Amino acid sequence: MNRDTLRDLTVFGLLLAIGVLGRWAQPTWNFTPLAAVTVLGGFYFRQAMPAILLPIGILAISDLLLPMHDSWPVMVCVHLMMLVPLLLGRSARNCQGLRRGAMLGLCGFVPATLFFLVTNFAVWAFKSTYDATFEGLLACYAAGLPFYRWMLAGDVFYLVVLLGCLAVAGAAARPRDCNPLALAIPRL
Repeated sequence: MNRDTLRDLTVFGLLLAIGVLGRWAQPTWNFTPLAAVTVLGGFYFRQAMPAILLPIGILAISDLLLPMHDSWPVMVCVHLMMLVPLLLGRSARNCQGLRRGAMLGLCGFVPATLFFLVTNFAVWAFKSTYDATFEGLLACYAAGLPFYRWMLAGDVFYLVVLLGCLAVAGAAARPRDCNPLALAIPRL
């Protein structure tokens, strides 16, 4: 096994562990590293397959101990929404300079916002808790606001921490020419 493969497996394993343990030990509901880990996986891995397998693995493993979704369509929406941070991370990987910074900034806000909009709509549409009216939809979104607030806070917090770790790792890997402010990938 070559060094790059070993490094990729190590990074994958660490990100998987952070994602799973973060979902299991969330101090407040939805304050998890899931989206941030998914962004970083999309950003870090050259190949798309490890980046895709990362959120799938996190969700599959962590869902073993978390309460079951009581609606299959809602669960599918929750899982599909993890494509958003993955795609944003892949897009940020292909940008340079200020565009990369802007894309990474979007990675802190867009996943939680789209997750809130899509999954609350799914809860309203596929569960009988809320009236099938516009007022019922608004009530569903209002009930989801506290979860959105904590998810947004978790996404931003964990993204800053993980990108900081990546910058430090990049600086340690190439101390002479690394600019940690550029959020260099340890190998490109």
